Amino acid sequence: MKKVWLLIVPISLMIIIFILSSMPYEQQDIRPYLKETISLQDTPSFQFTYDGHVVSTTEPYEFIEFLIRKAGHVLGYFVLTIIWLVVLSKLISSVKLVVFLSFILSAGYAGLDEFHQSFTPGRTGHVIDVLAVDLPGVLLAIFTFCLVRWRKSVR
Repeated sequence: MKKVWLLIVPISLMIIIFILSSMPYEQQDIRPYLKETISLQDTPSFQFTYDGHVVSTTEPYEFIEFLIRKAGHVLGYFVLTIIWLVVLSKLISSVKLVVFLSFILSAGYAGLDEFHQSFTPGRTGHVIDVLAVDLPGVLLAIFTFCLVRWRKSVR
C-alpha cells in the first residue's frame, strides 16, 4: 500500500482541470493575445458546424482559439489518462482492469467537468465536447499505452 501515494498525481491534475473549468471564459480568452501577436490576412475560407454553431475562418482569431481550446482538451485528457494508466498499473496487476478503470475515471471526469462548466460564467457544458474532444484524448492514451506494452512484450 506504499504506492497509494501515487494517486496524488492524477488527482492533482484533476484538481487543476477543475480550477481551469471554474475560470470564466473572459479570463481564458486568448483572442486579444492572438490579435496582438499574429497578423492574419487572406486566410483561406473554411467552416464547419460544431454543436449548432458555425466555426469559420471568416473570424480567424475565434477559429484559432477554438482549435487551441479543443486541442488543449484532447491533450489534457490524454495526459490524465496516461497518468491513470501508469499509476494504476503500479497498484493493480490486471492490465484489463487498469485500462477499464483509467477509461472510467478519465471519461467520467470529462463528463463531470462539462457539467461543472455549465455553472461557470461564460462557459458551457456540452456532451459533444466529451464525445468529440475529451474522449478521443482518452482513447488515444489507452491505445498508446497498449501499443507500448505490446511492443515491450514482443521484444
